Amino acid sequence: MNAIIAQSGGPTSVINSSLAGAISAYIENGFDHIYLSLNGIEGIISGNYREVDKDSFIRNKISEKLMARPSSILGSCRFKLSDDMEDENYKQIFQTLEELEITSLVYIGGNDSMDTVMKLNSYMDCNNISGINVIGCPKTIDNDLCQMDHSPGFGSAAKFINQSILTLRTDVDIYNLKSVTFVEIMGRNAGWLAASSLLSNHQAGKDVVNLLYLPEDNKSLDEIIEEIKKALKSENNLIVALAEGFRDRERLLDKPMFSNTDDGFNHKIVAGVGQRLADIIRSDLQIKSRAVELSILQRTNTTISKTDAKEAYELGYKAAKLSKDKTNLIPILIREDADQYKVTYTEVRPEKIANLEKKIPEEWIKDKNTLQEKIVNYALPLIEGEVNQKYKNGLPVFVRLDDFIL
Repeated sequence: MNAIIAQSGGPTSVINSSLAGAISAYIENGFDHIYLSLNGIEGIISGNYREVDKDSFIRNKISEKLMARPSSILGSCRFKLSDDMEDENYKQIFQTLEELEITSLVYIGGNDSMDTVMKLNSYMDCNNISGINVIGCPKTIDNDLCQMDHSPGFGSAAKFINQSILTLRTDVDIYNLKSVTFVEIMGRNAGWLAASSLLSNHQAGKDVVNLLYLPEDNKSLDEIIEEIKKALKSENNLIVALAEGFRDRERLLDKPMFSNTDDGFNHKIVAGVGQRLADIIRSDLQIKSRAVELSILQRTNTTISKTDAKEAYELGYKAAKLSKDKTNLIPILIREDADQYKVTYTEVRPEKIANLEKKIPEEWIKDKNTLQEKIVNYALPLIEGEVNQKYKNGLPVFVRLDDFIL
């Protein structure tokens, strides 16, 4: 039995925890060779892969080190496989898999990556290919994967966001003047991460985040300006959290301040709305206004939730274990008890996740108090605990791929 693992899409702080879980499961289940594809499916197409040194992996406790290492250690890609099953890339993929005598493939990624899992299985069905099992392993900081209670990567990103906002509050409060600080948080169409900023209010026992704007909202630019004016009557220094995908009802905030480009899955780069709003408020209200874009720091940083890392590891482990006997499945986690946090694991077919998005329930966003109560109950358990980092000369030291490959 031989296996290959790849990572795809945007990285997270716990994507390597899933890798650690998958490698561990393959070792424990007696797989002969475990290969790692570099840069996702592109590595399989081009034959760019490495083999795990199983003895070194165990002896040097690489699993623990991977769980402390943010971002995709194998590299990533945003490569969309063709809908045409006659496309040459499919032939190249399965030629590589045949040469390596692969029986199991685990693809770690988000909803776009689950599209790859689905298509590889479709190709096998169309061409009567057997003996290879292709399984997905879910992740995304955006928390927009359907079927799952929450997505690996979300908890650690939320932990970093709230640590950043609580720290920002200590800065903006030092001057006795009117100011507005916009904090732009990732989230194209779903506002889970931006909504998680309300954990800061719960932690402080007061409004650290004064106003919040989500892609699910329906507000005009005039309403936003009026809300900011009203909030400034009772608070000198406002923090306004907003998702990068938030737009006003009239789409006035769509006026470009930057050029958009597409990735392989036709996703536009939507960042910049925070700066746009900061400029409008500075001009209209004649007060100090600035934008802080947390950007890619949200998804790859050392503020790793222990709960998040553990669950990502378990999903990687279960994905590899599933791939021993089954194909075309994705392991997911479900919250078992709303009052006492506990999750159980099951699996679904990739079409239940691929190319779909889970948004914040409409009943959660009827008002800020309701949303804060819901998001605190939902997200607080996900940010619990810390993953210890190794430091040298005061700076973190991360495990390298060369530390555990042949």
